[in-house]
Amino acid sequence: MKPLSSLLTSCRILPLALMLLGSTLLTDLPLQAREKKADTDSASGPFAWENAVIHIEVTSKDYSYVQPWTRSEHKVFKTGVVISGHQIITTAEGVADQTLIRLQKGGGGLFSLGRVVWIDYQTNLAALTTDEKDFWTGLQSASLADPVPVSGGTHILRWDGDHLEDRPGDIERMLVDNSVLSFVSVPVLKIDTTVSGAGAGEAVVSGNHLIGLVCQQAGDAVAAIPTSFISSILKARATNTYTGLGYFDFTWDPVQNPLCLDYLKLPGAARGVIVKETGMKPGVVSLIKPRDVILQIDGFDIDAQGNYRDPQYKKLLLENLSSRGKWAGMESKMKIWRDGKEQEITYRLPKAEYSDELIPNQTFDQAPQYVLAGGFVFVPLTNDYLRSWGAGWRQAAPFRLSYYAMDKVTPDRPERVVLSQVLPDPVNIGYENLHNTVVDEINGIKIKRIADVVTALKSPQDGFDVFIFAPGEPVHEAVLDSAPLDDANQKIMARFHIPYDHVLGPEIVQGGGATSTPLVRK
Repeated sequence: MKPLSSLLTSCRILPLALMLLGSTLLTDLPLQAREKKADTDSASGPFAWENAVIHIEVTSKDYSYVQPWTRSEHKVFKTGVVISGHQIITTAEGVADQTLIRLQKGGGGLFSLGRVVWIDYQTNLAALTTDEKDFWTGLQSASLADPVPVSGGTHILRWDGDHLEDRPGDIERMLVDNSVLSFVSVPVLKIDTTVSGAGAGEAVVSGNHLIGLVCQQAGDAVAAIPTSFISSILKARATNTYTGLGYFDFTWDPVQNPLCLDYLKLPGAARGVIVKETGMKPGVVSLIKPRDVILQIDGFDIDAQGNYRDPQYKKLLLENLSSRGKWAGMESKMKIWRDGKEQEITYRLPKAEYSDELIPNQTFDQAPQYVLAGGFVFVPLTNDYLRSWGAGWRQAAPFRLSYYAMDKVTPDRPERVVLSQVLPDPVNIGYENLHNTVVDEINGIKIKRIADVVTALKSPQDGFDVFIFAPGEPVHEAVLDSAPLDDANQKIMARFHIPYDHVLGPEIVQGGGATSTPLVRK
């Protein structure tokens, strides 16, 4: 039997040992387990993310822009998160041209048929739902953080079979960059992580809150659309005030040389940015002029690097002010320096549209447009067409085609049309090797857009179709006998299994079949 003094010593040591052991065990727990324990100690308790993260399967049409009459299907797998109103938010990338959406909860079980509630390609956001009521049983709506944290640990969640994959990440910073599917600058949360193959809407969470959806990955870092930005769009949609993304239709240079401001007679310390080019929005006369100095936007001072001090996210590029709770058509108050004096202007944000670019960056929910004439295949010049050269298309595609991206949309040239290839036939002997050539005129009619090709082919010149190509192209013109052209089209279509001699407009996609009529010639 131990003496009383030994028992007392043991009693004093045991609680201390248990405390140390508990502390060690807690430290050794994975980060998510530690967060769950912390959440358990709170009044609300931990959020069960397995009841909010949804696996999404999207089957879509896959078009060839080299042979635009062909079509296949492909599947993409995405992640979405349940929010209030029986909606699932995810990224818009991969949802375009969809024919079937299936939703799966809990990492297993039967799929439910989904549908798109709304989709906004410019913001790269979409909301899905299902009409199957049983699907929502047991699911929880996630809480969207607003504002979002700009430092600290986070977790990236997605389903891997029946396992909810959980990868840790560290928030590096909030920045402003182009949206994945648009030229418009939006806020982006950059996160360092070990996750691989991400960029399909994976949930970024911190404790009980969703803080973003992964939209892109580069090496060991991912970019996420922050929920502060998502929340602002959801609120605007709920009040029917969302009109699409707006943007500043000018480019600018930072003040790297103070002598530039001296030349513009702006006194004091270097501040503001110097406008370089305006008029990015076709058909709109910008209130901003070259050599204006942007000093302030909506009460925020602009520094010499083009940043402003955001009350939530510190320094951000001024472009963020075009989407910071504002949408297309809304007003933005600016202070500028022009002609040696400070002025105040009211700037109206133009709406971001893919047609604002001469070579559209994206084409969604529309079959590729083309016109077939005597084996000549005409298509609009788009980035979808240039991407046909593969992952390295910026280097592999013909330089003279990529060069048109530097041109602007004008009333006389809203689009560029390309003779993409010549399908060999006796009617076009001698032109078999003609390809990737930009068209200027057909039968004396300026080709402003692909629909003009159909119009021009209805008016041959003295029995011939005369094709004039743009200056700088290796061939100046091509001439085809118009008399046998219709018969040649039919033979070529049969030989190459081409269902229609031309497809124009989105109606081909909407109805599941084509309504294109044969070319009618005088």
